[in-house]
Formats: sequence, structure tokens, C-alpha cells
Amino acid sequence: MPPVRYEQHGAVAVITLDDAATRNALSPEALELIELHALSAGSDPAVRLLVLTGADGVFCSGAAIRAWEALDESGETLTDRGTGLGDLFAQLPIPVLACLSGHAVGGGSELALATDWRIADPAAELRFVHTSLALMPGFGGLGRLERLVGPATALRLLATRARVGAAEAERLGLVEAVVPADGQLAWATALAEQLSGSDRYAIAEIKAALCSGDERAAFLRVWPHRQLPDRLGS
Repeated sequence: MPPVRYEQHGAVAVITLDDAATRNALSPEALELIELHALSAGSDPAVRLLVLTGADGVFCSGAAIRAWEALDESGETLTDRGTGLGDLFAQLPIPVLACLSGHAVGGGSELALATDWRIADPAAELRFVHTSLALMPGFGGLGRLERLVGPATALRLLATRARVGAAEAERLGLVEAVVPADGQLAWATALAEQLSGSDRYAIAEIKAALCSGDERAAFLRVWPHRQLPDRLGS
């Protein structure tokens, strides 16, 4: 069976890491499938929200490092592909929500941080274990963590190999809400319903502007598509 599943529930597309043997590790195959499914969701006008989650009570145990070593001992392929996946999420025209059904470890925590929003089961943890392997983030996670919590806290979490529980993650702004795993799809569905009242193209341009910092250019791209209600008159 492939290590990643794809399903659609109305306006919600769901990518599920499902490889019990590796506890949902990011192998080259898994990363390629995530990319393909994400592109599929982004190109479907019926989809308003992409959910990324993990099966069997685990979100992601991190990069399958030995599998990547077999491709490239230098680490360039791993960091380039991992960073590219995060960039892809940022470029999608729809928001991406990580539903942490369980622990997100190392590269798995970086995968979660690459999404637009995160929710976590009460028992889930973000585990920043990179330095225990004499490594550091390589998927763009360092910059994302710093933007969310500031440089001092980012350094502390990484230098101390911190395990950040769901409640602390919410306090730090790493997750939007603490939601039990069995209620996360319903939470995502409710969010997608809220998004359905907003213009899909406008959301895409807001995402683009947040990445580029160029609000003016995004506004000028949106302007020709404006849809004013009749009651506003001329």
C-alpha cells in the first residue's frame, strides 16, 4: 500500500500519512505523493481546504533519513525537496491545515509548521529533536518557527530538544486550537464552510502577499475580479 492516502469530503481534501512500519516517516515516496495530492487539491475548484494528517495516532515521525541517504549522502536532495514541499503549501491557492492526531517529530514538526494552520489532539506533541541527531531543521522549519515564536524561543526549543505539548503549543501560537483527534475532521469541515463564503481567488492572493510581502501587487491582481453587491450602487 502507498504510504500516503488521499480522500475528499465535500470541500475538504485530506492527505493522510499512513505508513505504520515507519510511524508515518517522510520517505522520498511519501513526500512525492504529498506533493502530487496537494497539487490535485489546489487545482480542484470544489476544494476550499486541504487537511494534512497522520494515521494510527501519529502525525509524522520525521524524515526517513536512511532512505534519503541512499539517494544523496550530501543531504542536498533532502533539504531541497523538503523545503520545496513547504514552498508548495505556501503557493497553493487554498489554505492548508495540519491536524496533529499525534506526535510530530523532527522533520514532522517542520512539516506541520509548513502549513497555514495547525490543530492538535490534547495528547499530541511537537518534538524538536533535531539536535539530538546532531542536525538542525532543513525544510524551512527554522525560519517558520522563528516567525511564530521569536528567535530566542526558537533557539531554546531546538537547543533543548523540547517536547511541546498541545496546550503549550496553543499558548505559543504554534497551533490554532486543541481538538481531539476524533473531532478534527468535523473542525476542518466547519472551517471549510466558513471559507466557502470568501472568494477563492482573493484567499489565494492573500496567501501570496503574506509570502512575498507585496500587498500592492496582490491587490492589483484582485481588483479586476471585484464583485460588489447591487445595494452599494455606483
